Amino acid sequence: MKTRLSKRSVVLAAGALALLSVLFALGRPMRADEHDSYRTRLRQLRVQSAELEQNLLRAHMGLARTHDEPRGELAALRKRAEELRAAPSFLTERERKTLNAVLDDYLRALADEEALLVRFQAQQGPEAEATLRQMLDSPASPEAERLITTYLQLYEGALARAERFRITLFAISLLLVAFVLAVLVRLARTGAALDALNAQLEARVEERTAALSTANAELRESEARKAAILESSLDGIISLDEAGRILEFNPAAEHIFQLPRAQALGRDFVSLALAATVKTEQRGVVARALRADATPGRATRLELQGLRADGGTFPAELTLLRVRSDGAARFTSYVRDITERREVERLKNEFISTVSHELRTPLTSIRGSLGLLEGGILGELPSQAQDMVRIARTNTERLIRLINDILDLEKMESGKLELKLQSVETAEVIEATFSGVQGMADAARVRLHAEAAGAGPVRADRDRLIQVLTNLVSNAIKFSPPDSQVEVRAARDARGQVRFSVVDQGPGIPLDQRARLFGKFQQLDSSDTRTKGGTGLGLAISQAIVEQHGGRIEVHSEPGHGATFTFSLAALRMGSGPSSVVMDESRYTILVVTTDSELSGLLRGLLTHEGYRVLRSPTVAEAEKLIEVGAPDMLVLDAQGLDGSGLELVRKLREEPRTRELPVLMLSGRSSQQEGVVQPLLVDWMEKPFEEKRFLLSLRHAIRRPGQARVLIVDDDVSTRQVLRAQLERLGVACYEAEDGEGAVALARTTPPDLIVLDVGLPRLDGFEVVDILRQGKGRGTPLIVFTGRELSSGDQNQLTLGITRHLTKARTSEDELLVSVKELLNGLLAQKDGGVEPRKEAS
Repeated sequence: MKTRLSKRSVVLAAGALALLSVLFALGRPMRADEHDSYRTRLRQLRVQSAELEQNLLRAHMGLARTHDEPRGELAALRKRAEELRAAPSFLTERERKTLNAVLDDYLRALADEEALLVRFQAQQGPEAEATLRQMLDSPASPEAERLITTYLQLYEGALARAERFRITLFAISLLLVAFVLAVLVRLARTGAALDALNAQLEARVEERTAALSTANAELRESEARKAAILESSLDGIISLDEAGRILEFNPAAEHIFQLPRAQALGRDFVSLALAATVKTEQRGVVARALRADATPGRATRLELQGLRADGGTFPAELTLLRVRSDGAARFTSYVRDITERREVERLKNEFISTVSHELRTPLTSIRGSLGLLEGGILGELPSQAQDMVRIARTNTERLIRLINDILDLEKMESGKLELKLQSVETAEVIEATFSGVQGMADAARVRLHAEAAGAGPVRADRDRLIQVLTNLVSNAIKFSPPDSQVEVRAARDARGQVRFSVVDQGPGIPLDQRARLFGKFQQLDSSDTRTKGGTGLGLAISQAIVEQHGGRIEVHSEPGHGATFTFSLAALRMGSGPSSVVMDESRYTILVVTTDSELSGLLRGLLTHEGYRVLRSPTVAEAEKLIEVGAPDMLVLDAQGLDGSGLELVRKLREEPRTRELPVLMLSGRSSQQEGVVQPLLVDWMEKPFEEKRFLLSLRHAIRRPGQARVLIVDDDVSTRQVLRAQLERLGVACYEAEDGEGAVALARTTPPDLIVLDVGLPRLDGFEVVDILRQGKGRGTPLIVFTGRELSSGDQNQLTLGITRHLTKARTSEDELLVSVKELLNGLLAQKDGGVEPRKEAS
């Protein structure tokens, strides 16, 4: 139906509004009769007041009075005045107060007049005459006149106010008329447009109706497909409402739980599906996943024992997630019977165990046989055969280590792994871990940082704990970007445990993949992970080791913000004695004895950075116990704070055959002559504050083998080796040569050099591999000159670094430049051609 506004409607509306304006203009804002009545009473009050005064005068003159007794007239006037307090309604509250104030003045005048009248009547003669004159001088009638004047003024104000009100109403009415007219004109103009719009809307409604019909048909088809999927799915699919009651139960769920759909609908899912043996922690996970505030679309997956309708149980994989929808929360549960999977895992474990045992026995024999051949039991082998035997032995050892990992994991799962629990110092374990992975971290350009102050000792199997930390730290390095940092923190908590945390800055771990982290042979299914390699056993073994210690590894991560792996071990009481010291043959051990915690921290950081293993003791007695357990490679004593007991310890060590040759470096605030020290007792004496460069040089001189400086030249080109040998022998150094990476590693281990000149492009093991291997042992601090013909990137240079390192290019380096670098790196050793300090330990 089409609607238009006619001109008649507009005229009627305008006439109605104009009439309203006229009524506003002609209307009176207050009642006239109320004003007339009040004004009349005021006038009567004034007249009566004047008559009272006239009567008094007549009485004085002896004339006849026109009214009754004056006192009665005064009372009547007061009554009339009180009645006038009921002011007209058109007066404001303020105006009424003003009028009442004038009435009060009038009443006071009446009261004064009455008092004078009483006194006048009681007096005679001149006194009465004086009182009468006083009464006539201050009559009440002027106050009555003022009352009338005040009221009239107030009335005029009310009239003006009413006039302004009428004008305002009139203006508003005009504006309203203008507005209504404008609206009516606008509506009239848009009438035609509305008709066209209605026609368009009708056409669109028809189109939408047709589209809706098509959508409904597609929806029915989609629902049919979903129903078919639901019916044919091998997994149980169960829909739940916000209270966890079952709304939908597919045929697979009926088969899994052996319960008809009709009996399952409306029942509580948790009580129906979960067996009584399900752990409280798992029930809590299920309850959190079914909360109304759960994140839609985020799945929670766990394995637990399911419950069948007949009371039997079965291993189940349960996945819960909240469905994205409007209105009340809805959840979907996917249930999979994993009985067959568990059986396959059991058979796989038995197979792995059998194969591992069957492989390890022959491999052990093979490794032993290869070792005998390499050692020359059948005579010296040809060079090529020797290389082949060495390669075969190395790879056999790698295979044996893998099989040992598998067997260790099987032992842990079966509870047969025996732990050698002892008191282990937390900081020392972290330091040993860093020592093993430092080469990997340097290659990946990742910094390692430890925070273990105040953690103290824990009760653990040291080797297994290092194995756990090594696995976690190496994984953190593997997934950290270049120039980032991996932190290992250890701190005591309120429960009396030491909590270890390994924190990286990698890509993080998605929530739906964390459950697979600790599975055997499991790796996260992503391209980034696949490029990192690995067997997938490290985290599984680490979790099993920590569980054997009574803890559990937990993961905290957000995608894009790194990951934190944590576990806790039982702490031991601090200060209960020195921890058991386990020998670490991969690096030199320095025992630092000082009561100065700041100096102790400084030396620890300095020596650890140089690749040394640091043991610290605040007392001489504890240092003696540490030396009894395993003699260090060098002793650093801080004379201050030890009250002379440090020198006494040195004398005791010199008297014992086992420690007679132990190098000792003394730090003191005074010189050795001031202390009265016999110099042969010590290797070196330094006054504090000492120079770090000289301190490290003294350590190097004390630990190295005696004799002239030794340089290992590694290059596959014979002529290059001959030229370098001739140049270096002129400096008075002893040169050793290797033409490949394996030979270089072997020479570095049997005859530790003071400097290595290394080419990168080598057969068998290249320069990168040689450096990586040497980093794992005592050669990590050896000075290095990388002398190669290829251009090295900054990343290559970071990987090709041992101790103090120079990177030189053959084509751009002169003989003088090379010799200058050699002299700098052999600082203090070139003069030692004969003799020197006796070595303390062969590098392995």
